[in-house]
Amino acid sequence: MFEQLANDRKLDILSYAADHEWFTVTALKDDLGIPHTTAHDYCRELHQAGLLHREQMKPATYSAVEFDIQLSLDAIATAVETESETIDYMLATYGDGIIDELLDIWERVDAGELTYREASGMLDMQHADFLRLASELELFNR
Repeated sequence: MFEQLANDRKLDILSYAADHEWFTVTALKDDLGIPHTTAHDYCRELHQAGLLHREQMKPATYSAVEFDIQLSLDAIATAVETESETIDYMLATYGDGIIDELLDIWERVDAGELTYREASGMLDMQHADFLRLASELELFNR
């Protein structure tokens, strides 16, 4: 659950869900400007984490799920420590040039030429790592 909540785009989707009785991936994509594949994957992941309810309709519809979060000081300390290790992890896993490579390809993502998934594939990165590094570099806030 916490991994899902660590993604700003997924938080945007949850906020969107809270403002709508139900929604489809197409509506989400149109309203938030998220690529269709990304919106679909994120809704599926949020559903699997128990953060969205999915109705088996054509097309599938999603709605918000009420949930509570309880954190201990240890959990908060672990999260902060993990976040500070993100850049070190990426450099160790993908090499010293990965930040420059991501920044170079991000221009194509911003221009709409590539989806996040396509860009992560071109960099031979795990998709979740690509999103995590982009978030750490605050590329979603540009």
